[in-house]
Amino acid sequence: MKQKIKLLIFGTLQSSIILIVFFLLFGLDIASNTITMSDQFNIFLICICTAFFEEIVFRYYLIRGLSRFFNKKKSVIISAVLFAACHLGNSHFTTTAFASHFLGGIIYAYAYIHTKSIYYPVGLHFGWNYIQWLFSLPMSGTTKSGLYSLILPTNDYWLGGNYGIEGGFASLLIRSILFGVILFTVSRYERNAHVNY
Repeated sequence: MKQKIKLLIFGTLQSSIILIVFFLLFGLDIASNTITMSDQFNIFLICICTAFFEEIVFRYYLIRGLSRFFNKKKSVIISAVLFAACHLGNSHFTTTAFASHFLGGIIYAYAYIHTKSIYYPVGLHFGWNYIQWLFSLPMSGTTKSGLYSLILPTNDYWLGGNYGIEGGFASLLIRSILFGVILFTVSRYERNAHVNY
């Protein structure tokens, strides 16, 4: 259980730190919001439950189910396409958002397959979602008021406009950086697991 919690926290910190750095680099202004702790806890709860639900469905069950009929690579690609497609009904959805969610699906699947734990992708997914709402930014077309209000430049192609960063090209860059961090983490994790074995 200790290892699961460690992977959950590790994933959360990795995606959170990368997003925070990006937002602070490109943000024009930031201010504190007056928000109750119950409202903030509600945001936290929505994000953690969504991360667990989507990772269990799209990574844990779907990839394992698809692997009965396809090889691992095809199973991951199909699950990533379905993961991206489940966002089609979100407000302000864009073609870039589809590509971003698809890439996210690939990244989370890689994290799951190579650690053999759903907790690592849950942490990555949770941190990605939570930080956007922490700064009161749109996340997959939905906005909630978090602890801070961050103003980003008006550039829909780069920052995704009303859909949030997942609707812009910046998300592809951020996810690629995150993937690099995950590759390093997974290589260390597998090396340690081999040594302990």
